[in-house]
Amino acid sequence: MHTNAQTAFPDEGRDDRDTEYDSLLGVTGVVEAAAWTRHDAMKLYRALFEAIPDALILADSECNILAVNQQAVSLFCEEETDLLGRDCRRVFGPEEAAFMADVLVNLEDDTLWQGVSTIATPADGEVPVDLSVHKVCVAGDSLLQIVIRDMSVRVGLEQDLQRTEAVVEGMNLALRHVIKSVHEERREMKDELVQQVKEQVMPTLERIADEDSSDMRQSYKSVIEDQLVDMADGASSDPLEGIMLRLTPREVEICRLIALGRKTREICDLLQLSFETLQTHRKNIRRKLDLTGQRVSLYVYLQQQSSLPRT
Repeated sequence: MHTNAQTAFPDEGRDDRDTEYDSLLGVTGVVEAAAWTRHDAMKLYRALFEAIPDALILADSECNILAVNQQAVSLFCEEETDLLGRDCRRVFGPEEAAFMADVLVNLEDDTLWQGVSTIATPADGEVPVDLSVHKVCVAGDSLLQIVIRDMSVRVGLEQDLQRTEAVVEGMNLALRHVIKSVHEERREMKDELVQQVKEQVMPTLERIADEDSSDMRQSYKSVIEDQLVDMADGASSDPLEGIMLRLTPREVEICRLIALGRKTREICDLLQLSFETLQTHRKNIRRKLDLTGQRVSLYVYLQQQSSLPRT
């Protein structure tokens, strides 16, 4: 049976150089394995880096940008090579730059900071963003992981919502004013209607109650009907109606005959009145109709109005 000398006698025929060579081969294998593991880890890290839906910046302790994902390239509208090496404090808007610089420099290791800010972009100017800054320690070095979420769409929607709410509030305010005006108008109409009934309808009813002539009662009834129709239609009340209600039944009858164009003698014969009595009635009628001293005939005046009671 043959025996492998190297196996049976491992040290036979080997010098120190052989041992050193074997050690070197072992170290090389470890290094190669470590390099492969590091390469795969970097591939995995880069895949995760790009998978983040928001813009991501990785910077060193001096705030110099080491890496950016594609979302950051799209957000800043610049090439990746133009962003690498830039001071990440310069990406913020002018009003936020000093504050964010203080946050980035003074943030402690393994600490997370969150807040809102603005960034400066060549295309859109200042853009509102939601920030998450995490300072991590890797192999003795401090790194800044900055996650940037573009809030311009949300801010735009919120502004649109605010404008819509302002418009709706203005419409509600206008509607409240309209409703208030309607209530006030109804109240005024009610008060006006009550006043018209007191001033126009009630005196006529009192006249009917005191009137013995059925023809005159019918005439006053017609006046009331006309007044109620005007009230229902919203027509303004004729001020002459109130004046005509001040006349006595005889004076109303004389006015009706004058309006029909009857002469003085005819009126005297129809009503069996003397000339002097008729003239006295005419004088009283002119006074009650506020025609005293005016150069207008009673006939013309009566033709211009339509409030005489009808028989």
